[in-house]
Amino acid sequence: MKVFMTGTTGHAGSAALEHFVQNGHEIYALVRPHHLATLPSREGVHWIGGDFADSEIVSETTRLADAAVHIGASHDEEQERLDALAIAAIADALDGSGKVFVSTSATPVYGDTGRTPRDEHEPIENPHPLRAWRARHDLQVVGFAERGIRGVVVRPGLIYGRAAGWLAGLIVRAQKTGISRYIGDGLNLTSTIHADALADLYLKAVTDESAHGIYNAASDEVVCSRDTAHLIADIYGPGIEAVSWPLEEAREALGELADLSCVECIVSSNRARAELGWHPIAPSVTTELASGSYRNAPLTPSSYDS
Repeated sequence: MKVFMTGTTGHAGSAALEHFVQNGHEIYALVRPHHLATLPSREGVHWIGGDFADSEIVSETTRLADAAVHIGASHDEEQERLDALAIAAIADALDGSGKVFVSTSATPVYGDTGRTPRDEHEPIENPHPLRAWRARHDLQVVGFAERGIRGVVVRPGLIYGRAAGWLAGLIVRAQKTGISRYIGDGLNLTSTIHADALADLYLKAVTDESAHGIYNAASDEVVCSRDTAHLIADIYGPGIEAVSWPLEEAREALGELADLSCVECIVSSNRARAELGWHPIAPSVTTELASGSYRNAPLTPSSYDS
């Protein structure tokens, strides 16, 4: 298949790109123009310079494809607007085609879940304010069925693995400062997903014609930031101490992201497992930190890109 894909220079997207190519698919990868000069020529991959605001480029490239997978995100004050532009441009290109459009959301749309895992069938009543717009976009993509588009939304937990993402950022900061921080008591639990297992779900969402609607992407492993901070201090020391960062101080530095980091966010991925035969088998967070990619490969703290 020919697949239009965003986010391929980021954490989740680069893993998805690799999995799709390994399975014989041809990728039209939207990348920011300043990346083009640094990207190597690769069999099965066409690098397309542009961003989410380039609606004409997005639509024209999507029309060349049999499927679209939207993984990229801007992660700034423009993220909601740019995501809406990308979704609209992709949908316009696929209108009435019967083709699949897989978009990416985030588990914080469920808000603070407490210790009871949330699934896709439950109504979203109190999404985290920073992610409420994603819940609206999710419903929009699923609703594209009325326009002859097979809309699928993937909601990943905290993505780890491949020496990249949030864990890489925590390690780099700890090594630079000697402090491995967690916010508040750090006891809030969060579902996780390895980048390779997530990539496999994207692949199944595209190739399994029965896939539709929303799928949580999470392994059985949940983590808390205090334990992660102590693991980093123990594994990447000596000279690193795990320290609590008072919430008020974290808010001064991070704004609302500090509160987002403190919510409990546990989800069930039973739907993807039962309907698509997806099995998120991958090394655990602890294994990855102690003896996996974070120990054996160059760290890439940046986790997202378009």
